[in-house]
Amino acid sequence: MAITAQAGVFAFGPQKAKGTIATDFFKHRASDVDLATVSDDRLGPPEVGGIPTPTIPYRAGVMATGGALINPRLESTLGWLLYGALGAVNTSSNKDVLGATVTGMYAHQFLFATDAGYVPWMSFRKYTPGGGDDANSLGETFRDCKIVALTLALPNDGLINARVDVLGLGGTDETTFTQFESDPDWNTTYENTEYEDYESIPIGSVAGGYLQVPGLGSGDLPVVQATVTLQNAPLDIRQEKVFGSPFLEDVTIIGRQMTVDMVLKWRNPELYRAILTGTTTGTKWVPTPFVDDLDIVAQSSVLCGTTTKPYGIRIKAANVMYQVQGGIRLAGGQAVMLRVTGTAIAGTGTYAEIWIGNNTTAYTWPT
Repeated sequence: MAITAQAGVFAFGPQKAKGTIATDFFKHRASDVDLATVSDDRLGPPEVGGIPTPTIPYRAGVMATGGALINPRLESTLGWLLYGALGAVNTSSNKDVLGATVTGMYAHQFLFATDAGYVPWMSFRKYTPGGGDDANSLGETFRDCKIVALTLALPNDGLINARVDVLGLGGTDETTFTQFESDPDWNTTYENTEYEDYESIPIGSVAGGYLQVPGLGSGDLPVVQATVTLQNAPLDIRQEKVFGSPFLEDVTIIGRQMTVDMVLKWRNPELYRAILTGTTTGTKWVPTPFVDDLDIVAQSSVLCGTTTKPYGIRIKAANVMYQVQGGIRLAGGQAVMLRVTGTAIAGTGTYAEIWIGNNTTAYTWPT
C-alpha cells in the first residue's frame, strides 16, 4: 500500500554553537519537505578493457540540503526561521508591526547582526511516517545547518507561503553525521507540543495589507502578485572540502541580498516613469538607476490573542534599485501589466528587515 505523508514532521531549532545539536526544537506544518541527506555518488570515466559499461562507482562526499514549503504561522515559531535567516532581532513590547501601540502585542524586527555576514547555526529534523507501523518510520536529525534562502510568496487572493532552503554539514565525521533513527521518540521533545493553528497565517486579500514604495509618494501599489527573497549565498561546496574527508568543513556565507519581484496592474505611468526618468513626471531617460525604499505589510484574518490587532508581517528595505522587466506588454484580451524587480543595496538605513507581530515575548538565541 502507499504511505501518505500527512503524519510526517518538519522541525527546527537554534544551535548555541557549531557542532552542538539544538536542545529546543519547534515543529511547523509544511506542504512540501525535501530536506534530505544528499550523497554525492558518482561514476568514474570510461576505461579500456572488458565490456563497454561503467566500471568505477565512488562517493565524493555528503551533506544535508533541501528545505520546506510552509504557510507561515505568525504565532511564534516562524520567528526562529527569520532569526536564522537574518541573524539578529530587536523586540518592542505593546507594539504592532506598524509601530502603533497595541497592548499585549510584541513587534519583532529581524535584521542583520552587527557583523553583517553572520548567519547562525541551526538544527533541523524530518520524520518520515511508517504508515501505521512505527518500526518502519524514520527520523533524521540534521545538525550544523544554515539557511541559505528564504522566499515569501505574496499572492493577491491566497495564503502567503514561505520556502526555506538549507545547507548543512550534517556532522564532521561518520559518528556525528546525520543520525537515522527508527521510530524516534520525539513527540515530547518539541518546545511547542501542539502545532500552531491556521489563524495566524497572513493572507494577501485581508484588508490592511499593502505594498508600497514610500519615497515615491504614490500610496499602495496595485500588485497582483509578488515574491520577496532573502539569499545567503554560500561558498562553492568544492572549496569547503579538504583532502581526506567527505564532509564539508563549514558553510561560509559570501554574499547576502534581498530581492523583490512584483507584477502590477497598470493604473498610471508613475512608477514606470520614475524608474526610467528619475521622477514620476520625467520625460527623458536618465543614466542614474532608480533607488528608493520598500515597505510590504500582510495580516492574518483574526486578532492576535486577546489584543485588538491581527497578527502581522512586515518587510522593509531602505534602499532598493528597481528595474522594469520586459517593458509594457499590450496583448489582446489581456489587462495591461507591469513587472518590476528590485534588489536591496547598501546605503543609509537598515539594509533589510522582516517584522512579525504576535504575543511571543522574546526570541533569545542560546549561547
